[in-house]
Amino acid sequence: MTLTRTVLVPSNEAEWLDFRTKDITSTEAAALFGAGSYIKTPYELYHRKTGAVADDFTGSDRTRWGNRLEAPIAYGIAEDLGLIVEPFKTYIRIEEARMGASFDFRIVGLAEGYSGDETYRDLFREHGHGIMEVKNVDGLQFRRAWLDDGETIEAPLHIEFQVQHQLEVADLNWSIIAPLVGGNTPRPIFRLRDRATGEALRAKAAELWAQIAAGTPPAPDYSKDGKTIAKVYVENDGSAVDLSDNPRVSALCRAYKKAAAEESDAKKKKDAAKAELLTILKAAKSVTAVGFKISAGTNKASFRAYVREGYEKITITLTEIPSTQIEAEVPAYRNVRISEVAA
Repeated sequence: MTLTRTVLVPSNEAEWLDFRTKDITSTEAAALFGAGSYIKTPYELYHRKTGAVADDFTGSDRTRWGNRLEAPIAYGIAEDLGLIVEPFKTYIRIEEARMGASFDFRIVGLAEGYSGDETYRDLFREHGHGIMEVKNVDGLQFRRAWLDDGETIEAPLHIEFQVQHQLEVADLNWSIIAPLVGGNTPRPIFRLRDRATGEALRAKAAELWAQIAAGTPPAPDYSKDGKTIAKVYVENDGSAVDLSDNPRVSALCRAYKKAAAEESDAKKKKDAAKAELLTILKAAKSVTAVGFKISAGTNKASFRAYVREGYEKITITLTEIPSTQIEAEVPAYRNVRISEVAA
């Protein structure tokens, strides 16, 4: 199959965002397989692409600092590996698949005077230009979400999909995932293009666009799509219906009530365990126990104000709760966090 790849250079952020709405992008790719991070599932992606659910992500300190530190991380890791990189600020689209991708840096050459390990330079010699995907990762997140046994590193699945999507769209054959961990520890790994994954990505993208054209959403994953479903069905028409002849409704109501009771009981047990721990810890801030570490710092009193979005409160019946401004004094409290440690 002949694929048409169009290279676009957005003149501003608004134009770049407009490009992205027309395609499945690399940061959305994992959602096609139900493995997304921000957008998690095909059901959620469908409703975002149709506009039924707005993209309300406005950035965070993590993403802002990631953007600010992207270039220093890229140039620093490239220097460590004996490579030359340059900004790769184009948007590339596969027209037939409606897949698109943005990039961080492009690997374009070999640095002179380098005397270190040749692994990554050999990849350049064999495959030519490649992609560098930069990640600014704090140490805790790296330990939680990345797999590192000292020899092999695996990125979170959504990043692995992101990189394969980028390689498919750009028609390049290798990439470096370049995380800087904890501000001072580079942990780069390379990935070769997996053409079977690229074909699977194109097939899944085509399937989703076909579903959008037909107006037929993918089946939801109820364990992941609860927030999206709540947004899709946020409005009610005021009607009353009798579903007494639908046994699934009764079964779900019983399951909901049972889970709510178990949740309440579990919270009581959790609160009781925390209370007893505090009587043992007393004023200590950090505690080590067999198999656990306990942090029990004090969060100082503060004032918080925020706008709570309107939503429908589910109490088996639906009650519409309007948007409202919330302001409250938050008293000081002990922030007890317990983490398991290897025995």
